[in-house]
Amino acid sequence: MAKRPTAPRPRATPSGTTPGPRATPRRAAPHRHEAPHPESGSSRRTPETTTPKGDRDTRSGSRAGRTAGRSAHEPAETTTASPHGAGSGPDEQPDSRRVVQATERFRSLVAGRPWRRRRRAIIGTLAAVAVLLVAALSAAIWLPALQLQQVTVSGDDYVDQEQVRSSVESRLGHSVLLLPTSAVAEELTEVPGVRSAEVERRWPDGAHVTITERQPLATVERPDGSSAILDEEGVELPPEAGEGATLVPLEVDPASDDPEGATEAMVEVLAGLPDPLRGALDEVSAASRSDVTLNLSLEDGGDKTVVWGDAQDAELKAEVVQVLVGEPGTTIDVSSPVAPVTR
Repeated sequence: MAKRPTAPRPRATPSGTTPGPRATPRRAAPHRHEAPHPESGSSRRTPETTTPKGDRDTRSGSRAGRTAGRSAHEPAETTTASPHGAGSGPDEQPDSRRVVQATERFRSLVAGRPWRRRRRAIIGTLAAVAVLLVAALSAAIWLPALQLQQVTVSGDDYVDQEQVRSSVESRLGHSVLLLPTSAVAEELTEVPGVRSAEVERRWPDGAHVTITERQPLATVERPDGSSAILDEEGVELPPEAGEGATLVPLEVDPASDDPEGATEAMVEVLAGLPDPLRGALDEVSAASRSDVTLNLSLEDGGDKTVVWGDAQDAELKAEVVQVLVGEPGTTIDVSSPVAPVTR
């Protein structure tokens, strides 16, 4: 027969109270394999004991007793409210260094940084220099020694020099600094015979003009019977341009329906001729743009008539004429240069 287990003697709690009688554990039923009851065997229930704040409630065995005994001799932790309010730890004190740093930063911002002071100094210096330059320039503009007083011209052969000078001298008394050289040069191209001009300042009170004249090339008879001198672009030149020049006469058929077109075609053909052919020309005639004819005087005393046609393929036509000019016949037709005809 099994021996009945003896209940252990209850242990006094730290508070001096004795727990009440424990229930007798039940004997396990034979032939069953159930899990033992939490309160069976030698286990025992420890009564709830009020302990100081911060300890947990003991639940089992000697561990609960030891914990309760140790807690009875330990003083309870006391939390003291911080004088600085919630959220401030016991070691947190006002940092006086922050106040000092903020003061120093405020002073540095008010005083300004060194590079900012340097920049202000540079800007002030540049502004003063600019003002001085403007004042000096204004004084120079009105300075009598820098006012335009004399004009010189070069490169003129037949162009009227007085017309050239008058275009520049209209600005006499104005400052040389303000002389519009490009505008004056453009105005000079309107003078008859002037192809281009260059205007330069001559310090302190002068200007110099260099003229490039148009070169005379031919002369043509107008419908009213007067003659005009033309350059290689067909621009009419003053009569003085023909003095001492070798000009090729251009003859327009009186029955022409387009005398201006015929004249333009003859000038274009003449300007494109090589020097050997141009030197042998006696006359160029045309009734329209497409039937230009050249009359040549050869070195051997003979004459040749060249039916040129229009002004197209001028280079090829000139080469063919120079090859065939020594061939028998008095007429060379190069109106179709790829199939020339001599007769």
